[in-house]
Amino acid sequence: MKKTILSLAMFGAFTGAAMAQSNVQLYGIIDMGVEHLTYDNTSVNRLGSGVQSGSRIGLKGSEDLGGGLSAIFQAETGFCANGNSPSVYNHTFDPTQGAQAQAGGSYCTSGSTFMGRTSMVGLKGNFGEVVAGRVYTDYFTNAATVDPFGAGLTGSITNIDTGALNYVRASQVLAYVSPSFGGLQGVAAYAFGGQSTGNANGQGYNLSLKYSNGPIFAGVGYLHHNATPAAGSLITDGYDTNKLTQVFGSYDFGVAKISGLYAEEKYGTNQPVQGPDNQVWMLGATVPVGPGAILASYSQIKNKNLANSAAKQIAVGYTYSLSKRTNLYTSYARINNDTNVDQYVGDATVAGSGTVGGASASGFALGIRHQF
Repeated sequence: MKKTILSLAMFGAFTGAAMAQSNVQLYGIIDMGVEHLTYDNTSVNRLGSGVQSGSRIGLKGSEDLGGGLSAIFQAETGFCANGNSPSVYNHTFDPTQGAQAQAGGSYCTSGSTFMGRTSMVGLKGNFGEVVAGRVYTDYFTNAATVDPFGAGLTGSITNIDTGALNYVRASQVLAYVSPSFGGLQGVAAYAFGGQSTGNANGQGYNLSLKYSNGPIFAGVGYLHHNATPAAGSLITDGYDTNKLTQVFGSYDFGVAKISGLYAEEKYGTNQPVQGPDNQVWMLGATVPVGPGAILASYSQIKNKNLANSAAKQIAVGYTYSLSKRTNLYTSYARINNDTNVDQYVGDATVAGSGTVGGASASGFALGIRHQF
């Protein structure tokens, strides 16, 4: 009897230790904001779900496997906190421009699939991280990191940088993130293709090299995608190859952080008639003011293969922290389009473009975000 009790006690101790080595976190964001958006000589007032950040709920965690090795996972789904899909625009992008990040369903759920925002599992150790599943592309993450608006609010870089917009996430990804070597870190990801719909098909890879040390952050990124050609496109070898390159960085002076981005985004490079050859750049500033910060940026996109194709955005905003998890925000952005381009002002979950060249677009937002 004593041996049995001792065995049960030891089993309970080991079980408790094993449970203590694992952790699972329930987390989420609820973001609600009032917006006034103008585009193509019309306007709309709406209550948006995901102006600064897409509303979401997820689980993430890790398990200590011993010897410095851990298993990690994350599963995250979006939801429409305002009660319905936030679609405003006709989300029409040039079909040569690769995988529109949120095509094929509700913008709340990023594809109308359960856990469709992020779904990954992997291993983490002294060697870095290896993950597999559906994840953010590093091309988008780099742009969002240097954007003062964090790829959200009406000043989002994705209003101008269509490459960052079209490649927010990728499915069937195997990715490696190296450890930091004195602030230097590399990222390599490969997408196997066989994506769910449309131009998301086709293999691709994304490479980044970044340096982060004290006030300095800088890096380069490259994304290569063999997209499935759209019906009727001029493809000779079965692929519509997109090649995107970016250089980015920021410096924190304390009183203000100055950031910038430059990108060359070439679509359909193996077509007899090449697709858009977009040149994108952005300059931004984040100025801490008390418990909040003033945000500002100026950005531009221009198709070098098309005359009168520049779209220029100016954006200002302010965030105010009520606590570590809750903040208020407001922002305004305006895009001036040349006669052969029609970019819209969106936010973290709404984006669009049209065909009314030369029409300006603008957006104003006021809202609240809570993270738990």
